[in-house]
Amino acid sequence: MSSILIVGGSHAGVAAASALRAEGCSGAIKIIAQEPTLPYHRPQLSKEALREEVFDPQPLRVENFYEKNGLVLLRGATASQLHLKDRCVVDANGQCHDYETLILACGASPRKLPEAVDPERRALYLRNFDDLRALKVRLASARSMAVVGGGLIGLEVAAVALVKGVSTTLLEAGERIMQRSVSRSISNYLADRHSANGLDLRLGTTLASIGRQAGGEGDVVVLEGGETLSVDLTVVAIGIAPNDGLARQAGLPVADGILASEQGCTTDPAVFAIGDCAAWLDPVSRRHIRYEAVNPGQEQAKMVAAAIAGRPVPALGVPRYWTHQGAMNLQMAGDVHGVTKEFVLKAPESGAFSVLGFQDDRLVAVQTVNAPRQFMPLYQLIGTDRDHLSAELDWEFPPPHHH
Repeated sequence: MSSILIVGGSHAGVAAASALRAEGCSGAIKIIAQEPTLPYHRPQLSKEALREEVFDPQPLRVENFYEKNGLVLLRGATASQLHLKDRCVVDANGQCHDYETLILACGASPRKLPEAVDPERRALYLRNFDDLRALKVRLASARSMAVVGGGLIGLEVAAVALVKGVSTTLLEAGERIMQRSVSRSISNYLADRHSANGLDLRLGTTLASIGRQAGGEGDVVVLEGGETLSVDLTVVAIGIAPNDGLARQAGLPVADGILASEQGCTTDPAVFAIGDCAAWLDPVSRRHIRYEAVNPGQEQAKMVAAAIAGRPVPALGVPRYWTHQGAMNLQMAGDVHGVTKEFVLKAPESGAFSVLGFQDDRLVAVQTVNAPRQFMPLYQLIGTDRDHLSAELDWEFPPPHHH
């Protein structure tokens, strides 16, 4: 049976190893994981992990899972070179790891501010457990904070800081928060709620520079217009960049992610790419898309495992995303940017609702706020038309209202 090497102890990497065994692949499987800890759940880092006094990362799998399933987990190892011709990955210690099939699940890294903007590297980022520890130490004694970036991570961190009584200013360069992942109506709702909770939200605001306060420990944050903010710490959450350097150096095609087919295969038939580092071909739009979330990465892992095992490959489902921001729990799925009409569906819970997004008369997006029980049934109806949806929900849609 062939040997399979997985680069990355990410959600996708561990899911791939598990799925390969479930598909009956009995050969050697090795995972090269960069961090010394057991592979762990990352979404918690910007949520409960930041909120709670004491937090240990929750392992993706218990320690004996790897041994029980005949998986070799190399912790604290960094893959530094990939030789496609020789089918081997060389780690930072110069050790060569041979493979017959390679799965790249290398994840992503926070996009950093340019050196000209942050020459002293004052900004904090949040991606792994070490980042979390550094941020918690600073946050414990902070009275004020600036957050750069109004996406999921930035808003989650800001919400936790506000609960802890830290005066927080959030700078977002775009015209609205969470612009990439939710519709305008949800953006506006979130902005109102965060502002009501005390967040100083600055939209259309760009950072000019960050420096150390004269004679102090904190930061001086200078905005493009010349205004300065004095804060105890600055957290930057301006997106993630795929860890595609290993593939690029080996000569695999890369464009904001490792380019892969709709079943995850790269231009080298022995090499697959999954998770945050991979840009998969979308069969509908014929564009390569990188999905930055746990759920699509896990689905890709199952698809690649089926392909390697020579079994029927399931289709990639509509990616799902979620975020906890203070008392708000959001779940999202579908193409919010392709929406031409929206309907609001109230949920039984107080203050909870769902926004259904339609393109022509077909449901293409679902967003729920504090309505977790409503989300999955609605998610499963994405792709259906309005009449079918009315029958399923036993709910008559009002006349279309364009937004």
